[in-house]
Amino acid sequence: MSEEHSSNNKSGGVSLLGNLLAIGLPALMILMLGITGFAFVGAILKGDKKEEVKAEKTAAAPASKAAPAAPAETKPATASADKEAPAAKAGGKDLMALGQTSYATCSACHGMDGKGLKIGPMLMAPSLAESEIVTGDPNRMALVILKGIKKEDAKFMGVMTPLGAMLDDEKLAAVMTYVRASFGNKAGPVTVAEAKKAKEGFASITDPTGVSRAKIDEITAAHK
Repeated sequence: MSEEHSSNNKSGGVSLLGNLLAIGLPALMILMLGITGFAFVGAILKGDKKEEVKAEKTAAAPASKAAPAAPAETKPATASADKEAPAAKAGGKDLMALGQTSYATCSACHGMDGKGLKIGPMLMAPSLAESEIVTGDPNRMALVILKGIKKEDAKFMGVMTPLGAMLDDEKLAAVMTYVRASFGNKAGPVTVAEAKKAKEGFASITDPTGVSRAKIDEITAAHK
């Protein structure tokens, strides 16, 4: 009887253990799956939050970089103003207009087209179009206008008389600027300050017959 009782106890123990395992293992698996699922969902939520923060930073970055754009827009205007400054200093359109008016005196020999007024087969004066004296060093042109050129040959009927007494600083700059930019010439303008400096530099030359054409460069270099 004791053996049978012992056998029954063993069978009951095995059955109880089996029941516990049958119930416990699924519960343990469900718990583990729950923990794993919770961790997985948490990781996803955490990743989404990081992506949102990153997206917010990325969206905010262009705004902060775009902030200096306002000052940058003003730079082209400044650069444009700087490029226009030389023309303004030279007198711009007003200087050209004054030069065209002042050229009326010159046209009596050089012609309205700057090619030299023709009297029969001869010219009164040389052409100003593409002239080296006109398009070269402005000081050479200023010397010729202010002091004239000696009559040394019969190539031209007229003579370049000194015009210094007729032209003040502004008119001298104006007529030089006009001639240097007309008749196909494309030389730069002459400022009033440059004209004034030339008049002062050549003030010591007083020969009423003018300067020798062959000595224009020499005289110009000596009075710079």
